[in-house]
Amino acid sequence: MTAPSLNQLPGYADALPSLPEVVGYLIRALRDEKAGLETLARHINSDPAIVGRLLAAANSVASGLSRRVYSVGQAFLLLGADRVVDIILASSLIYRYDAHATGFNASLFWRHSLGIAVCAKALAEQTGANPELAFVSGLLHDIGRLLMYTASPGGVLEALDRRQRDDSPLIAAERAVFGYDHCEAGRVLATAWNLTPEIADAISGHHEPDGFGGEICDLTHIGECLGHALDLGEIRDNRVPGLSDLACAHVGLSWPKFASRFGEIEARFDDFRLALGL
Repeated sequence: MTAPSLNQLPGYADALPSLPEVVGYLIRALRDEKAGLETLARHINSDPAIVGRLLAAANSVASGLSRRVYSVGQAFLLLGADRVVDIILASSLIYRYDAHATGFNASLFWRHSLGIAVCAKALAEQTGANPELAFVSGLLHDIGRLLMYTASPGGVLEALDRRQRDDSPLIAAERAVFGYDHCEAGRVLATAWNLTPEIADAISGHHEPDGFGGEICDLTHIGECLGHALDLGEIRDNRVPGLSDLACAHVGLSWPKFASRFGEIEARFDDFRLALGL
């Protein structure tokens, strides 16, 4: 079966579940400084499944404490608002888009995505950008792979085989099979999900950011390279993508200064991975 063209991909976007309402709210709220904790908690409590996953993660983090976490309010007090948001975004996406098929490992996919999210957030903290926007952009950077798999599972597996056989970058293997790559496919899904322009650009440009611009795109790209360099996610046949010097210059990143945080980033990733059961 011939893989669908890029123009045909929007027709497959409906086959993927839509974003949970609370996730859509959180993504919008990341750009709104007026969004308060009370409103945020109300949205979280409106989805019992998300509350359950949040409390499970909070109790995993709090395993060394004497009391359990029974409410969203307690989770906020224990973890802080930023970490609650990160856990909700990650757990909701992992639960909702858990592809099960031979050759496509959903756990590895989400571990990698989480690793890039953690790196992008740490980079944003270092450079003064919006850390939560960087986190969600890192978390969603590879969603084009989900859409491509939905549209053509055989094509995705062929691209993965080609990457290993030719020892080539994944985007090169995808272009050989599909005529486009997961960055372009991700843009299609970002449009279908009505994601913010910053996130859509980060998804589109996380391998080749120079044509897009924008600090969140640059940070997601750098986070992608860093995540591979630190081997966060245990990717099979891991290779570090080419790093854009222009992206580093745009965000004013000092590698000698930032390198001291590598151990902290690895510890953050391990904490998140364990809390989310990845």
